[in-house]
Amino acid sequence: MINHIKSSITLRWFYIISAIFLIVNSIAVAFGFFWIGILPLIFVILLLGILRIDILILFIVFLVPLSVTVLDVIGGMGLTLPDEPFIICLCGLVIFKYIIDGTYDYRVFKHPIAIAILVNLTWIMITSFTSTEKIVSLKFLASRFWYVVVFYFLAVVLFKKFKNISSYLWLYIIPLVGVIIFTLYKHSEDSFSQRASFEIMQPFYEAHGVYSAAIAFFIPIVLLFIVFAFNIKLNFTLFVISIPVLITLVLGLIFSFTRAAWLSVAVSMVFSLFFVFRVRFYTIIILLAAIIMVVIINQDDIIYRLSLNKQNSAEGIEQHLESISNINNDQSNLERVNRWVAAINMSKVKPIFGFGPGTYPFKYAVYQDPDFETEITTHFGDQGHAHSEYLNPLAESGWIGMLTWMAILFFVFKTGFQLIYNATNIKVKVFAAAILLGLVTYLVHGIVNAYSDQDKIAVLLWGSFAIITALEMYHIDGVDKIYKIESNQEN
Repeated sequence: MINHIKSSITLRWFYIISAIFLIVNSIAVAFGFFWIGILPLIFVILLLGILRIDILILFIVFLVPLSVTVLDVIGGMGLTLPDEPFIICLCGLVIFKYIIDGTYDYRVFKHPIAIAILVNLTWIMITSFTSTEKIVSLKFLASRFWYVVVFYFLAVVLFKKFKNISSYLWLYIIPLVGVIIFTLYKHSEDSFSQRASFEIMQPFYEAHGVYSAAIAFFIPIVLLFIVFAFNIKLNFTLFVISIPVLITLVLGLIFSFTRAAWLSVAVSMVFSLFFVFRVRFYTIIILLAAIIMVVIINQDDIIYRLSLNKQNSAEGIEQHLESISNINNDQSNLERVNRWVAAINMSKVKPIFGFGPGTYPFKYAVYQDPDFETEITTHFGDQGHAHSEYLNPLAESGWIGMLTWMAILFFVFKTGFQLIYNATNIKVKVFAAAILLGLVTYLVHGIVNAYSDQDKIAVLLWGSFAIITALEMYHIDGVDKIYKIESNQEN
C-alpha cells in the first residue's frame, strides 16, 4: 500500500514537471528562445556526470567519430559538435565530483605514465605563459587539459572494470565503420578517384590524413582480436562481426589514398614480430637509437638516393605508394620537408621555451628556408602545423616539450612490454599488444602528420595511455581481480 502511494506521488510529480516544462518551452519558442528545448538533455548529462560517469564517457567516445567541426565559434576558435561541449562539461564535473567526494584512486598519480603526462602538461602550461601568442597557447592548454583529464585520468579508473576497455574501443569502431561506409558510398559516385579522396569523408573527418590515422589505429587491434578470439573468450557474435569490420577498415584505409597510413600499418605488422620473438624493450630502444644514428651519419647519401625517385603521387595505388620517398618533385613531400626545416629553425631561435603551444601556424612563415620552398609554400604562414608529432612540440615548447612528450611514449611502451611478457592473463597480454600496435600506427604516421590536438585522435591516444596504465595497475595479476575485491569490500 505504501509503495503504491509512493509510486502515485512520483508519477504525479512527473506529470507536473512535464506540464511545466511544456508550458515554459512553448512560451520560450514563441519568443525565439529555441535553446530551452535542450535543457532536459543538459539535465540528463549532468545527472549522468554525477551518478554514472562511466556511461557518459562511453557515450562521448561514441559521439567522437560522428562529430563535426564548426569554425570561428569563439574568438576564431573552432568547436567540434556535439562531442566537445560534453567533454568540457565532463571535465568540470569530474574535477568537482572528485574534489567533493574524494573517491578518485589517487594511486594513479604515482604511475610513471601519469607522472610523465603531468610533467608534460606542466611544461605546456609554463610555455603558454612565455608564449609569443598567449591567447592561442592558453586555448591549446585548455584543450589539452580537458582531453587529458577525461580520456586519461578519468578513463584509467573507468578501465578498472575490464569490460569497459573493450566497450571504449568498440564504441569508437562502430560509428567509424559507419563513416567509412558513408565515405565509400560517396567515393563510388566518383569512381574512387584519388583526387576526390582528400576531403570526401567530410563533414565527419576534416581530411583524409586524420581519417586514415583513425582507421589504421584499429586495423591491428581488430586483427589481433580475431586471431586470439577464442583465447580471450570473445563473444562468438562479436567474432563473426569482427571479420566484416576488419574488411571495411582495410577498404577505408586503401581508398583514403594516404601513404603514411599505409606505411604505418605495414610497420605495425613488422613491429608485432618483436612480441612473437619476445624481444626485450631495451633491445628495441638500442636498435632504434642505432638506426637514428645511421640515418644521421649517412643523411647526405640517403637524401641523394631519395632524390633519384621521381614518381609523383598519382592515380593508382602502386604509383601512389612508390611516391612515398620522392623528395625530388612530389610537392606534398617537399612541403613537409619545408615545414620540418622551419620547425628546426624555430627551435634554434627559442630552444628552451619555444614559441608557445599552438603557435607554429602563426610563426613559421619567416623561418622557412628558401632552398626548401615549394610551389605550394606560402609566405603568409597560414597552412597549418609542422606535420610532425615530434617537431611540432620542439618548435612550440622547446626541447623540454619534445623530450617530455617522448618520455610519455617511453613509459607507455615500457609498461606495455612488461604486460605482454609478465601478465598472468592472456586477455591482458592480447589487449596490451593490440594497443601498442595501434599506437605504433599512429606514431609512425606522426612522423609526417600531427593530429593529437584533434578530438578524433585525442580520444584514441590518451585513451590508449589510460588502457596501458589500467592494465598494469588493476589487471596484471588477473582480469578484474582488484575490481572484484574492492566491490566486495564496499558491499
